[in-house]
Amino acid sequence: MKAFTLLALLALAALCLAAWADAKHSGAESGKDTAFLSKQESSKVVKRPRRYLDQGLGAPAPAPDPLEPQREVCELNPDCDELADHIGFLDAYQRFYGRA
Repeated sequence: MKAFTLLALLALAALCLAAWADAKHSGAESGKDTAFLSKQESSKVVKRPRRYLDQGLGAPAPAPDPLEPQREVCELNPDCDELADHIGFLDAYQRFYGRA
């Protein structure tokens, strides 16, 4: 029984080594079938659309918010920020800093 188990393990090891040597040899010949690509080759495969350009591939990029600087000023003032939570940003900003 021990001899049969040993023989089976040796046969399995021989098959694994033969397959590994065969794969190593065929992989060295063809560089196109490898798992990893260089950056140049991958950029040829995947063409990503540029940001903020609408090429018909979905919705265009959102326009920047013109009130963002005022919103940041109001967020830095704790009283304005608290009031903005209750009555809204524009009303709170106008009460503290005048017209937006």
